[in-house]
Amino acid sequence: QFGKVVQGTVLEHEFTLKNDGTALLELSRASMTPPILATSLPKSVEPGSQAALRFKLDTSTLEGPFDGQIILFLNDPVTPEIRLAFEGQVIRSIEVSPMPEVYLATQLGQPKEGSVELFSHEKVPFRVLGIDSAGTKLETRVETLKEGQRYRLLVGVGTGAPLGRRSDTLMVRTSSPTTPLLKITVNTYVHDRVYTFPDTVDLGELPLRSIEADPALLQRSTQTLMVYQEGGTRFLVSLSTDVPGLVLKSEPGPNGDRWQVTIAMNPERVQPGPIRGSIVIRTNDAKHRKLTVPVSGSILDKPES
Repeated sequence: QFGKVVQGTVLEHEFTLKNDGTALLELSRASMTPPILATSLPKSVEPGSQAALRFKLDTSTLEGPFDGQIILFLNDPVTPEIRLAFEGQVIRSIEVSPMPEVYLATQLGQPKEGSVELFSHEKVPFRVLGIDSAGTKLETRVETLKEGQRYRLLVGVGTGAPLGRRSDTLMVRTSSPTTPLLKITVNTYVHDRVYTFPDTVDLGELPLRSIEADPALLQRSTQTLMVYQEGGTRFLVSLSTDVPGLVLKSEPGPNGDRWQVTIAMNPERVQPGPIRGSIVIRTNDAKHRKLTVPVSGSILDKPES
């Protein structure tokens, strides 16, 4: 367990292999998760003796969690294999916290801003030289938290952002010789005053044989759909669907601005084939009287005997 190390660090570790038996212990080979390398592997260990096994890991090409495994193949009939772990996390010399992604959700016409922090693990100070956001409608700015070491990148959408979902990429240019570019993904969702989450329902693939053997399977595969009215206090909805066998149950939220819809299949009406249709939501909102949520899925037929 090497913990958290900066990308480019070369790690070395020594394991001890001890032979408590009465016969010669032979090591035929070792299998390792790349880029782990063995620097010292004994071919055998005498009875009552021990030997050092040394391994090296160059983290230059790694980023994020590393779950490395080393398997030793022995001639011992009781323990023919020994598995060793080489685990930890590799971070860039300039780290983006909490992650190199920003999620922004807002109502149409309302600005929204999010942020990430950039901080260096290098001894040499770094600067943010610029942000390339060609083709996006994002607004960006940088705040200095600690000169040369820590910065906050703020990303936002303005009042003119269109409805819908969008994913954009920002390239942050830095003065760091090891990390001259940082890639940050910005996911935006601009919705109307009345909206659902999610905006589609996928029931997945349900095997008919499994449903017949255990009808409760359909209950365990139920899904939840939320219907919101931003700023609402007396929001009302009514539901209908053209999907055969689809059961809808709704419950209002405590503040009068949302409804929770539970979506399930009636086991007595399940038929093999694709599930295609929609859920229609009618509301008392003057500007958003009707919402349509697509529904998809499939009931898999029994395999032929």
